[in-house]
Amino acid sequence: MPVIAMKATEKRAHEKTDSLFIYTFESPELGAKTIVANLTNVYEVGDVAAIAQLGTLLPDGEIKPRKVFGIDSEGMALGPVDAAPDTDLTAQFDADAPKRLFKLTFEIEVEACYPADAEATARKLFKGGEGKLVAAD
Repeated sequence: MPVIAMKATEKRAHEKTDSLFIYTFESPELGAKTIVANLTNVYEVGDVAAIAQLGTLLPDGEIKPRKVFGIDSEGMALGPVDAAPDTDLTAQFDADAPKRLFKLTFEIEVEACYPADAEATARKLFKGGEGKLVAAD
């Protein structure tokens, strides 16, 4: 599912918390969507924002339907954009990237008297998710 430019047509404070707004975003092709958003990006009626539709895969995970303090949220507002409503912004937000091959190499340091003991200990740590993972430069 794509990221689409949509116009804010309604904004109201959430009754149960001071840190959320309930927006209605609309576009001619998609109609109206209710989005519950935090105070990271605040929109005014008339602003155009990038809206990740339900099912969109972003670098931080998939956009799934959810209730926020009892309100259904139909996507995620990703920030204001200078684009016409219905513009596909998928590429600009690195959304829905195709699967590709990654090669990962792990290095685990353990203390042991012999190489076989070190390997056995490292395998246990790796399977158990223990230890510290350090990203390579």
